[in-house]
Amino acid sequence: MNLHTEPKLFSDTLRAASQFLSIKLEFVEKDYWITLILSRLASSKYLPLTVFKGGTSLSKGYQLINRFSEDIDIAVLDVENKSGNEIKKLLRSVEKEITRDLREITIEGLTSKGSKFRKSVFGYNSIDQFNANNKVIVEINSFESTCSFTIVPVQILVYDFLVRSGNEQYVKPYGLNPVEIHIQSKERTLLEKIISLIRFSYDKNYIEALSAKIRHFYDLHFLLIDKECAAYIASDTFTEDLHELLTHDKISFDEPAGWAAKSLADSPLITNFYEIWSALKSRYQSELSGLAYRPIPDENDVAISFYDIISRLR
Repeated sequence: MNLHTEPKLFSDTLRAASQFLSIKLEFVEKDYWITLILSRLASSKYLPLTVFKGGTSLSKGYQLINRFSEDIDIAVLDVENKSGNEIKKLLRSVEKEITRDLREITIEGLTSKGSKFRKSVFGYNSIDQFNANNKVIVEINSFESTCSFTIVPVQILVYDFLVRSGNEQYVKPYGLNPVEIHIQSKERTLLEKIISLIRFSYDKNYIEALSAKIRHFYDLHFLLIDKECAAYIASDTFTEDLHELLTHDKISFDEPAGWAAKSLADSPLITNFYEIWSALKSRYQSELSGLAYRPIPDENDVAISFYDIISRLR
């Protein structure tokens, strides 16, 4: 991908795509840089070792959700026989390879450089001088020993615009064709989002902690609508996998305090969901309305979906 190396054509194309697709310009632009990072991953030697995961994978890979995110979440696998320093060096190398087109911005409280986890912020020069959200967050971790994934093509919004508008001649010269990468299975992503919410429900300030994860509720609603995920949730395999991941999560994370001894059944989300949702739903409306490029589901529908999920956990 090299369209960004021709500033005027880049700006004109993104603006035209924004208008044609009825998607905000800042989203179309951010999508370009996110896809560029994924394209760098697809062409790197690290592709066999990595899996793209999280909410952004649901939109970019599976087209399940209609919201944008500034996060790219990547898992590095097969590190069991590596030392702490070797893992840290590997994570740094992967990050450096896929973000070479952007500049790093250190943000206190957000930037993190651990031995098994890196979170870094990268900025880009926006075509809109008033766009203050011209950044992408890249998270790379080695917490997982195994991860179910599939090979899925990801494509840039600009590609969709060029094809649908009859301008395909610009696709190949600027490297805008879809690329294939390893993307975590929908089922595994569903499990991780459930466990994440359960874990944060044990935070001392759990309303605030869950508010920070409000996108999970939106994502889980769409995952439940998916026929394959709905069938998975109804299966015995779902509960088996969930408890297996719960055990792994307790080993991987120390916070909130006492997490290792907590149970699913005692989570406030299980015992008192609707009261908690009453405190969260305004955040759902405000945050998701600003991120989604299509109308967001009604807050009551999202609540019903999550209640259906936790009913399987009792």
